[in-house]
Amino acid sequence: MPFPAELFWGSGYLVKIQFFGHSFFKVGFSKGNVLIDPFVGESKNSDVERKVKCAATKKDLRNIALILVTHEHFDHFDKQVIEELVARDNCCVVSYDNVLQDLNIANRFKFPLKMNQKVTLRNIDVTALPAHHPNSFYPLGFLISAGNESVYHAGDTALLNSFSEIKADVAILPIGGTYTMDVVDAVRAVKTMKPKYAIPMHYDTFDSIKQDPREFTQRIEKSVLKTKPLVMKPGQKVNLKV
Repeated sequence: MPFPAELFWGSGYLVKIQFFGHSFFKVGFSKGNVLIDPFVGESKNSDVERKVKCAATKKDLRNIALILVTHEHFDHFDKQVIEELVARDNCCVVSYDNVLQDLNIANRFKFPLKMNQKVTLRNIDVTALPAHHPNSFYPLGFLISAGNESVYHAGDTALLNSFSEIKADVAILPIGGTYTMDVVDAVRAVKTMKPKYAIPMHYDTFDSIKQDPREFTQRIEKSVLKTKPLVMKPGQKVNLKV
């Protein structure tokens, strides 16, 4: 779908978002770039074929300050890529402790967080928030902020009552409906949080999470919400005025 002109490169933006497919995003603040849930390779399960390839290029993955991992599943935690980026850029990696223990990187780059804990790294604030994903050992969502700009990445989660406590300019939410919210519950989450922008993720990568993101857009646009729904193609960048 076309985007309003103010969402693209130009003056006045504060947050850059690039989508690489599935739940993999780069969030750019003036203080640094954050990668969330890297998933570059193919599925490690021969029974699950990846339908949408990762759109990240080597150039896209440069100058990374932080890497956030919401949980340990292969489609959110590309161990090899993270280790390579840390070796090259000295990135800080934030996740629950059991995820960090699986990484072959120096301890000085590991920053474990539990639910509702906060850390400030490279002038960027990261808060770990609850997620409900029973197949994971300790799933998290992340609220990332720098100055007055904030982005919430929900990770893999069902609809939660605690969404009412999250205040973010941008909400990135799963809509796949298998092990996470579907479109209807994701829209309910948007209605609860009322962000300025809402971006769907975690759909169409596998047959089991096939969804039409246009339904997400239509449901929000037909509501009384002022939220702008943004359906992004893998590789696409937008600059958001917040």
